[in-house]
Formats: sequence, structure tokens, C-alpha cells
Amino acid sequence: MDDAAVIKATGRSVRDWIATLDERGARTLPHKEIARLLRDDLGVPSWWSQMVTVEYERAIGRRETGQSAGGEFRTTVSRTLPGTMEEALDRWLARRAAGDEEAAFDGVPFAAEPTLSRAPKRTYWRVPLADGSRVTVFFSAKPGGAAALLAVEAGRLGGTADIARWKTFWKAYLADL
Repeated sequence: MDDAAVIKATGRSVRDWIATLDERGARTLPHKEIARLLRDDLGVPSWWSQMVTVEYERAIGRRETGQSAGGEFRTTVSRTLPGTMEEALDRWLARRAAGDEEAAFDGVPFAAEPTLSRAPKRTYWRVPLADGSRVTVFFSAKPGGAAALLAVEAGRLGGTADIARWKTFWKAYLADL
């Protein structure tokens, strides 16, 4: 994380936050409690309390880049597309249907049929893969309604090597939309 952004948002550097959290005994606290300490006791805005907590956990060796507090590795790649959320979904589904693609991503077969679920502000397309990983595609409207965000999350990955592999694959895949 860019230290200048942390300083701008919180008034302190990551190094300063690490020292402060160590002084407060945060090494023994779970993720949620560290974020709560930052937010409630130290006045760090909610989103930034999460970001500082993640940086702290990385600094003390509790997690690696791309690893969640629960230990899962995942990565996300996104692209803004012109049009509505529904049009972005249509482009995704057309890409899946075009060229008679097999039910696989980067050679890893689907473990089940994809599912589609809708909520007022987001649509989700999900599929588990045969290697135990999971692909979730999120579609949401950008402010103003002239564009939509399509984000692909590859989750339940085996580690940082999988993160690099899937990030490269998804960047190339989304470039064609």
C-alpha cells in the first residue's frame, strides 16, 4: 500500500501505525479487533482501519499479499465497460457463449454449472472449478449509469503463485470484452 495515501487518509505512516498497534498489544488480537481498535479508539476511518489492519498483519507475518484474514488466497481483476450493468452482464455471457468455449478457465474445468444471482445493486455469476478454486464475477453500475464495473474474483487459491497466474489470465480474458 502506498504510504502517502495512508498518511493523507489517517495522518500517520504505516510504520507509525505498526508501532502504535504494537504498543496497544495488537499482535494478540484477531483481525476484527485490530480494525475496531483503529476505528473506535484511534479514529481511523472505517475503510482505512481495514487497510491499516491488513498492512499490520503483513508486517508481523500473519498474512501474505492476497491472503484474507481467514487464510484464503484470492485476487480480483476488474474492468469498466460502457453501458448498464445488464449490458455488461450480456457482454460477459456472450463472451462465454462465443467460440463455443469449453466449461473451463485456463484449462481448469468447471466443477458445476455456473449460477447467476441478482441484487438491486449487483449481479453475481459464480462457478466452482475442479481444482477447488472458485470464480465470482460481480457486475455493478458506475455512478451516472453510463458505465458498469465488471470484477472477477478468483478465490480459494493455493497461494501467491496461483494469484499471479490467475491475475494474468483474467487481465487477458477481460481485455477482449
